[in-house]
Amino acid sequence: MDGQLRDLLDAAVGDPPHRVTVEAVRRRVARRRVMEGVAAAIAAVLLTVLGVAVSAQVTGPGPAGARYSLAGVPRYYLQQSLSEASSSLLTVVRATATGTVTATVRCPWPRAHIEAQDAAAANHTFFIVCQRATESRIYQFRVAESGRISGYTLVPGGILNGLRVGRMAASSDGSEIAITTTPDASRSPLANILVINARTGARAVWRNGGNAPGTTRFEISGLSLTSDGRELVFLAVTQCIRNPRCEPTGEEVRALTPAAGGGQLGSGRLLFRQSALRGLSAGYINGALVSPDGSALAVVIMHSGPQSDTTSVIQFSAATGRQTRVLYRMPTGNGFSYRFFSSDPSGRYLLLDVGPASGAVNGWIDHGQLVRLTPPDGNNVFYELW
Repeated sequence: MDGQLRDLLDAAVGDPPHRVTVEAVRRRVARRRVMEGVAAAIAAVLLTVLGVAVSAQVTGPGPAGARYSLAGVPRYYLQQSLSEASSSLLTVVRATATGTVTATVRCPWPRAHIEAQDAAAANHTFFIVCQRATESRIYQFRVAESGRISGYTLVPGGILNGLRVGRMAASSDGSEIAITTTPDASRSPLANILVINARTGARAVWRNGGNAPGTTRFEISGLSLTSDGRELVFLAVTQCIRNPRCEPTGEEVRALTPAAGGGQLGSGRLLFRQSALRGLSAGYINGALVSPDGSALAVVIMHSGPQSDTTSVIQFSAATGRQTRVLYRMPTGNGFSYRFFSSDPSGRYLLLDVGPASGAVNGWIDHGQLVRLTPPDGNNVFYELW
């Protein structure tokens, strides 16, 4: 039911425009809140069966009041937020410890702009997508120990004529990039996945069904790669086109191996689906990431309860689909908001932006706590990664 409601809401609201504005993101938040209202009206049973109780704790903001160590935490992160003054997307590099802006990210391609949430990270390397007219280009740059950008380089195979990029992921060794693509003229959320070898420029395409009867296609909402780039994992809502063998089961997490092989998205191995959650009506999946070694999934689940709605980050076995740990849990009251979910290349530090409908909180998960980033800017942030 949640999957069907989400499809209807997506169709009614539509995707945000390619050039992001403050108003566009506000519409995204409003869309989330409509969904939250629906979820709150549904009976909840998930909280009673998850089995592991982890209280939501938020430390900070900032190092002054922190009760944590920065040892091992990436020193810098990339942040995409909205400039209230210009109603445009601002992409910067910030120091994790202080929040200081150490560099501003700009497209090296003249008259092009950075697409929202079209970014990925490997060790000390970030990938961005620049868009101009009907062409996209993928660039990479490194962040030095000083926090400054050491230069932009066009990724081999990164010139995409007539294509727009949606989601993006990179292997932690920087060898593979995965992106969702749609033709420039298309507003359809049904995208193919293009895998690019960032060293040689070799490409592979995973094609997304079609309109023919008997097919299964996917509305993709998340991508992640294992550390060596061999396995590609995507989060999607299943759509059936008069296919009696296909069951719309809400969100699904699937794996494509080898990622550089290409083929049909429907051939991917099923790792986890929303219907596996006990009490399907109690929760749906908003984010999913595969661990660097491919053994585990970290999944963001939104669900409603008798006293409060809740956001949980839960770890599942990629082999069996069984729950192994609750990484974080936040009661959000009546409704909730969600912005993003990302990981550092090691998979140890998970960035999250969630919260009550009245305001989101951005930070990273550390031993069951959400350590706030400085400055706290959960409502205005569009995406963060390190």
